[in-house]
Amino acid sequence: MNNIKLILLLFISLVMTSGNYSFSQDNDSLKNNEPEWEMKTYYFVFLNAAPDRPKIDSVKSAEIQAGHMANIDKMFKAGKCRLAGPFLDGGEMRGIFILDVASEEEARELLSYDPAINSGRLIPVIKPWFGPAGLIVERKARK
Repeated sequence: MNNIKLILLLFISLVMTSGNYSFSQDNDSLKNNEPEWEMKTYYFVFLNAAPDRPKIDSVKSAEIQAGHMANIDKMFKAGKCRLAGPFLDGGEMRGIFILDVASEEEARELLSYDPAINSGRLIPVIKPWFGPAGLIVERKARK
């Protein structure tokens, strides 16, 4: 249940920072000059630990993790990933991506480059989500 609360908190914080203020698209909101939400489909990817994940040494684990992070960075730079991060409770659900792509097939293609998925360490579960267009998560440069 804690994962659900964390995801809801994430949704609320993303929505609050997206710059739009009203879901209403009726004529009353137009008369009041309230901004409307432009909506679109995103793809949430829940990264679950594989129940039979292969045993690997720390060198191979570090190599897979580096490739996993490089793939995330590549998706961000291409404008395809809006948010990514791990869950901190050590449970079955290990992390999340929010992908800004045209289809579930495109999401699957992007995930096919992830070494953590290809190695059998993580299993992606893709869920389409209808949310506010223009979700932006600012990335600060590392010092």
